[in-house]
Amino acid sequence: MPQLRRAAGHARPGRGGGDAVEFAKNRSGGKMTTIAELRACLAETPILPVMAIKDAAEGHADIDGLVAAGAPVIEILFRTPEAPAVLKAAKARHPRCLFGAGTMLLASHVRLAVDAGADFTVSPGLTPALQALVAASGLPHIPGVQTASETMQACEYGYTLMKYYPSEASNGPAVLADYANIFEGVGFVTTGGIDTSLLPAYGAVRNIVAVGGSWMLPSRHTPGSPCLMQQATIFKAAREAAEG
Repeated sequence: MPQLRRAAGHARPGRGGGDAVEFAKNRSGGKMTTIAELRACLAETPILPVMAIKDAAEGHADIDGLVAAGAPVIEILFRTPEAPAVLKAAKARHPRCLFGAGTMLLASHVRLAVDAGADFTVSPGLTPALQALVAASGLPHIPGVQTASETMQACEYGYTLMKYYPSEASNGPAVLADYANIFEGVGFVTTGGIDTSLLPAYGAVRNIVAVGGSWMLPSRHTPGSPCLMQQATIFKAAREAAEG
């Protein structure tokens, strides 16, 4: 049976046009985050805050609170005009934290992510055109998948870490438990409809690397509910129990 995965775990470039070439030329120097480093960070603290920035001041406060709480990785959705500037400022304040640019759909989104200094990008799906752009950007990318066919396509591009979205609407834990028997070595970050009460169900599935959402943001925190690191412990305890 032919191998679907590329061993390196990095996506190979697709067919791209001028934008892809320009991204490659304009990418600034410095140490790049690798997909292996990103996956290791997520595995260590498997709670990924996902932020939609509507108010810059609130966004900065949430980021500062998350970093203080121990979050090593944060995804900022590029759905609003404020998002790139908030990410860029957050990188300057918290250089040891990894910041991802989410909702990559167009060439303009990828360019904004590169210019803002994002450590990685995330998309809800994957097309050949988007693949060419994110590959040329030089940033690790997490493509969104849901079906087996979409997962196979992402594997052919060389991805070993993918986003499963929307998870709760499509019975994510049950589906991904089946995928674990098919797509060896592929890990998933699940988002969509997840909260603290669901962490044991997700932690018990061996190919779910991390769960993401906005329920743990300081601006949404309910007094008395588990903090971010306590939530990570709940997830990891379920994983250990499932592995026996």
